[in-house]
Amino acid sequence: MAFSVLRSVVKCTRSVCVLKRPKNVINICRCATPLAATIRPHSNLQAPAGGLGHVQKTKNISSSSESDSDLEPPGHRGETQFWRRKIRTFHGILDVNKDGVISYDDFKLLAERFIKLGHLSEKHTHEFQNLLKDLWEKRWGPISPYNLVTVEQFLEDMHHVINDKHLVRRAHSFLPYLFRALDKDQSGEISEDEFKLFFQCLGLQEEDAILAFRSMDEDGDGVVTMKEFVKHGREFFLTEDENKISKYFFGPLMEH
Repeated sequence: MAFSVLRSVVKCTRSVCVLKRPKNVINICRCATPLAATIRPHSNLQAPAGGLGHVQKTKNISSSSESDSDLEPPGHRGETQFWRRKIRTFHGILDVNKDGVISYDDFKLLAERFIKLGHLSEKHTHEFQNLLKDLWEKRWGPISPYNLVTVEQFLEDMHHVINDKHLVRRAHSFLPYLFRALDKDQSGEISEDEFKLFFQCLGLQEEDAILAFRSMDEDGDGVVTMKEFVKHGREFFLTEDENKISKYFFGPLMEH
């Protein structure tokens, strides 16, 4: 999908970056440690630096091996209403109690749904919990019932992340934990029934899970590998192409 790109000049003042845009176009992002910066790579879930081989694809995943060739270059991502709809949709999923804001309790409740499936090892469960705790504390500060993240704040955070060439490579590092939580037999592949658990944990409908799974199962073999799962999950946050099947990854998009 073709769309115009507005170039901007960034003036950094340590705490706030103001993107000076043409008249009537405003975009302000936070300079505090963004969402992805708090996610630490774990060796058990990543491929060696040389990349991801075919034989390894059922066991490992690289957080930085996917190509960005089909995406807008850093500095020009997140400019469409389509992208904003996707991020608002994801905020709505993280908002487990549906009060309009994200709290640390929402994070914990959502994580517990995946952990209670019983498929994560004790080690991966511990890593997953620590990852979410670190993410919250380093991005949004102390764990407190009064520390809440609005939709607009979340949009600003994600806009900052996807436009930083270093941070964006870790923005999807939580996805392998979700995959392993769904992978009942630890085969490195998930079936349609296992994928339905994904949408069940997200509070989404089974029929939407079927549509998303069959869209991602591009070769029609009845399974989705970790590599495919992470690829589409990553594209959900990055691409502004409305024809990409990754738009189904977190269920139906909000209208606005």
